[in-house]
Amino acid sequence: MGFRGREGSGNINVEFGVPALKLIAYPTVENPPELRPAPTGRAWMDALPDSYGYRCLPLVIANAHGWEICSPISFEAEWNGGQSKDDIKITTDDQGLLPMTHFGSGILTFHIGYLFQTEPGISMMAQGPVNRPKDAIQALAG
Repeated sequence: MGFRGREGSGNINVEFGVPALKLIAYPTVENPPELRPAPTGRAWMDALPDSYGYRCLPLVIANAHGWEICSPISFEAEWNGGQSKDDIKITTDDQGLLPMTHFGSGILTFHIGYLFQTEPGISMMAQGPVNRPKDAIQALAG
C-alpha cells in the first residue's frame, strides 16, 4: 500500500492479488487534509481487560478497512433538535475546511478537499471510521 504526496494527484495502490486496484485522490483545495490508512487500534479496545478485543481477527481487520481523511481543524457543532439549517451552530477558532449543513435536521456535511477516481467498474463508499463511535454523533454512509 502506498500514497504518493499531495502535490498534484495522489495515487493509492492497494493490492488484492493481481491486478492491483488504483484509487486516485485529486486535491481540490490548497492544503488538503491528511489522508492516511485506517489504524487497527481503538481506544475502547485498549481499555478492555487484557485488550481482549484484539483477539477477534474480524474486528481488527474491519478497524483497518479503508483510509481516514483527518479534519485539519477543531470545531464544535451544537444542534438544538430543529429541522432548519440554522438549528446547527458550528464554531471554531481555526481556519480551514469547516463542516456545514446542507439539509438541516441535525445533519452535518464535511467537504473533504479531494476528488476521488476509481478504475472502471470499481465503486467507492464513504463512511465514518469503523468501530469508532463518537458521543452524540453518528456517521452516515454514502
